[in-house]
Amino acid sequence: MMRRTWCTLAALALTLFLTVGHVWADAEPGLFLDRINQMARDVHATQRMMASEGKGGEGTAAALAKEAASANELKRWLAGVDSTDEAEQAFDVLRKYVYRVSNGPEKKAAQIGLAQFEQRVKFLAQTENPAFAAYLDKIEALNTELESKQIRFDAGPATRVRQLADQGPTARRSAREEGLLGAHVVGGNTTFAVYSPAATEVNVVLFKKPTDTTGTGYPMKKDASGVWRCTVPGNLTGTWYAFSANGPVTDGHLFDPKRLLSDPYAFANYDHNGKSLIVNRDFTWTDQGFKPPKPEDLIIYEVHVKDFSAHPSSGVTGATRGTYQGFLQSKGLQHIVDLGVNAVELLPIHEFDNNFAGHPNHWGYMTSHFFAPECSYASGKNGEAVKEFKQLVNGLHKSGIAVIMDVVFNHTAEGNEKGLPLNFKGLDNPGYYRLTDDKKFYWNGTGCGNEFRSDNPMTRKLILDSLKYWVREYHVDGFRFDLATILDKQTMTAIANELPAQTILIAEPWAADWARNQWGKTDFRNTKWAKWNDDFREKVRGLMKGQFDRNELMTVLAGTCFWWTAKPTESVNYIECHDGATVSDLFGGNVQSLKLGAVALLTAQGIPMLHAGQEFNKNKKGNDNSYDQDNDINWIDWSLRQKNQDLYEFYRGLIALRKAYPNFRHTTALNNQHIEWLLPANQRALGYRLKGQTDFLVLLNSDSHEWISFGLPDGLPWKIVCNGHKVDVNGGLGTATGDYKVPPRTAVILKNR
Repeated sequence: MMRRTWCTLAALALTLFLTVGHVWADAEPGLFLDRINQMARDVHATQRMMASEGKGGEGTAAALAKEAASANELKRWLAGVDSTDEAEQAFDVLRKYVYRVSNGPEKKAAQIGLAQFEQRVKFLAQTENPAFAAYLDKIEALNTELESKQIRFDAGPATRVRQLADQGPTARRSAREEGLLGAHVVGGNTTFAVYSPAATEVNVVLFKKPTDTTGTGYPMKKDASGVWRCTVPGNLTGTWYAFSANGPVTDGHLFDPKRLLSDPYAFANYDHNGKSLIVNRDFTWTDQGFKPPKPEDLIIYEVHVKDFSAHPSSGVTGATRGTYQGFLQSKGLQHIVDLGVNAVELLPIHEFDNNFAGHPNHWGYMTSHFFAPECSYASGKNGEAVKEFKQLVNGLHKSGIAVIMDVVFNHTAEGNEKGLPLNFKGLDNPGYYRLTDDKKFYWNGTGCGNEFRSDNPMTRKLILDSLKYWVREYHVDGFRFDLATILDKQTMTAIANELPAQTILIAEPWAADWARNQWGKTDFRNTKWAKWNDDFREKVRGLMKGQFDRNELMTVLAGTCFWWTAKPTESVNYIECHDGATVSDLFGGNVQSLKLGAVALLTAQGIPMLHAGQEFNKNKKGNDNSYDQDNDINWIDWSLRQKNQDLYEFYRGLIALRKAYPNFRHTTALNNQHIEWLLPANQRALGYRLKGQTDFLVLLNSDSHEWISFGLPDGLPWKIVCNGHKVDVNGGLGTATGDYKVPPRTAVILKNR
């Protein structure tokens, strides 16, 4: 940008500086980042409006006014900076933002922010403390870095990702266009790029086979950002490769030039600890037109890829059992379509350590590569997983099912100080992990050996690059984040801001060590983030036991909005998941208890989630931590559906009811215009009326002995939709008026028209 433009921005910043607002100490740096992101969005809106109607249009004038207001708000936040500590926090936000600037609106937002910050520290240096002048050189250096970025000014935040995702099979991207590290074939040659800022030497070594012990090495050259690069002549698709890195062994670094390291950005890898593969990623998609459900319409089915078709009852034979291909061939696919769920949440399919620390790791929560699909679920380990997982997503989309990936960015398979370097440790151990003060050990709020350092700019970039890659390359519709409170708030905010608007985002809002939480359940209200609701799980299980607090149950049934959500769609409701005991085990397979829980789950406000097999009384033989069981404890025995057809049909009917009526799918917090509570004298019972064009009464009796009477409103006959045993969406199970008695351990649903 020319000097005149920069002076204009500085003048704008000086004018805005006259507006004084909050005190910085009352705000968090993350909110300052929110203001910068908003500035970028408003700049993008202005550019689009000017492109469509010119500089003199009314829409352009309105957009410019909004952009000026956004800049004013940004300055208001900076006006609260009064101490050098606060200045350091603000500068750190700007530094990290500049590092990740990828488009024109973001660049302009960063320029305005820097100009405003410069004016603030100049003022403080002259009037309060000369020490503030130290930031002027830092700002100049950061502005120089920003000016050096070669960026187009016609794309807004996340626009490129959305466009590429929409283009489907015809989108072809070069390494430069993707902005990804790793191995790419460009112009007939193959480029390699890996991040290792403290390394003194890095080589890429090529192999013909993954089992080869010797290969051909090529030296790489480091750029100013700490990325090592080299280009090898020829299209090397099908070639295996690894890196060797040398450097210091102090301050937490673990360089060992004798150890081969796989590529953190590998698109395919040979198991979790083998070599990386330059893989052909071409695929012809036929899922055009598929759109994921809106949050309020989601009904999620949590399932493990292998468990879905590993059991002989799946109808899948031979080596295809338990694979991506087996998932599509299994009778289970038609089952979930008939059941009526519209999204599957797949337990981890990133490449993972299958036998961590000497124990089977069946569930997959030990990720080693965030861009490569797990190869044990494929027909081979030579990159077949890339095509076969795409086939799975494509097939699910054609069946009307969205795909949500369970992702594990809180820790990795490299484990604690006893774990050998596989990739991250050997390239930038103190950058990718949170180390303790002596830097020999790892913070372990995950309980899995380490914490991934999401607050480091390059680690955050990797997380965002990975998520965008799976959306673009694999057409994935959403993500569930394991132990998400280990990720810092700025990363969580960036994920929500930068992924396509329709991307489903779900967080597990806790850590193994609560003292290591970076945020809590009450954060991210009124955002795209939904969270697993363990409060719902415990209160509804209490209902199923006949032991619950009625006020607490009312809160979770209404979307938990009085506790930590702002709207029901921020709550993912469940009574069973992969973790812990199944409800079948907890309640001894008692069908009436299971039906009581099913009614609460599928009539409550929020996003319901079922665990695979829950709908036909699958148990785990009492095992409440089956992470290491690659057998019929976890495998789905599809013959159970026939044996428990009554429970399956009950779930199927409740799902059809939920999908048919908006009463069960509110997008805002409920008030007395939406819901009315019925409170019998017996504290073990609760009823609620969901109002709409058709009103519904849900009557819950958890008492194991007493029939409980509910006085039905309006004095008119109500149609029985659910009598506790069966569900008929049309209300063909009879009528009810006056005082209606609900049997013990039973849930009833009525409708008035």
